[in-house]
Amino acid sequence: MKTLLTTIYWDLKLQIRNNILTIAIIVAAIYTGIFLIFNLRGYDDVLLALIFSDPAAMGFIFIGVLVLFEKGANTLEALVVTPIKIWQYLFSKAVSLTLIALIICFAIIITGHGIHFNYFYFFLAAFLTSVLFVLIGFIGVAHVRTFNQYILVIPVFLAPVFLPFLNYFGATDTWWFYIIPSQASLLLFNASVEPVSVFDLIYAIIYLIISISVAYYFARKQFIKHIIKGE
Repeated sequence: MKTLLTTIYWDLKLQIRNNILTIAIIVAAIYTGIFLIFNLRGYDDVLLALIFSDPAAMGFIFIGVLVLFEKGANTLEALVVTPIKIWQYLFSKAVSLTLIALIICFAIIITGHGIHFNYFYFFLAAFLTSVLFVLIGFIGVAHVRTFNQYILVIPVFLAPVFLPFLNYFGATDTWWFYIIPSQASLLLFNASVEPVSVFDLIYAIIYLIISISVAYYFARKQFIKHIIKGE
């Protein structure tokens, strides 16, 4: 545990040095600026959709940037001779990026919604969503060598993620989207501002945890095969 905490600390320093926190703050400022300028306070569905995109899309993109940077600097080749285990490396990146995402997500909802919401459900939604999409990002970046290639990968992974928005905004009402983890994320985010059914809550929490476990399995497998071994 001490090694993991130390790794998280250094990952946070690296991310701040690489201006990831600055970029995240700028994006949050743009989101909140839109709400304040157009007086959209009260449109919680739109607000939560924007908040979801922060840990989801940005977590996926940022982990790609970080891994490609470390790959180019030959940092990852040295990983195999350090005491850091693969799971510690993966979760250190996931947790450190998630800590940044949590700060931004809470700042956005407080500015756009106010202080009266369920903090626990919101924390769970932001935390689990961010960890999940960082791990999915590891899977995506394992197959590319440059950021230009990664840009082409982003729509392949993220396009299906936004299908549950059709349910969320009432355009559809299909159970098929419950297969997609982002459906669980949206339900949990929604639970932070209005009541949802017990079934939806249980489904959202359990399904996100299962999705994280599955994503971690494939992230570790692809990371070892394509990045550490270079196959």
